[in-house]
Amino acid sequence: MSGYILVVDDQYGVRLLLHTVLEESSYNVKTVASGAECLSLAMSFNPPSLILLDQRMPTMTGLQVLSMLGEDCQAKNIPVIMISAESDIEEVARSLGVKNFLSKPMDLNVLLKTVEDTLARAKLKQSDVGRG
Repeated sequence: MSGYILVVDDQYGVRLLLHTVLEESSYNVKTVASGAECLSLAMSFNPPSLILLDQRMPTMTGLQVLSMLGEDCQAKNIPVIMISAESDIEEVARSLGVKNFLSKPMDLNVLLKTVEDTLARAKLKQSDVGRG
């Protein structure tokens, strides 16, 4: 997997906060403001290692982005953490492949632990595939 986390949120302040918190924890971070930009990077030659995806965005919701990621043979393997104030969508998000779900407002320590755990599980899964 590539070496960066992609933060997808239409709110500049949220993108800036997440970028700063993750970067201070030694992660490489890219941020985008839309689902279309997320899909473009996820399906590129340099996809992210992890996507932090907001649900409520104009034009394309996080669930719509998830659905489209799942249809791409490369992008469907990128772990996604959904971030939303809408807790009632967690079941749908998980059915579309979300690895973890964080509710807004979020605890930044929980966010960092979830990112660490999700990346560790993805790395483990990759090494298992490499052995098989």
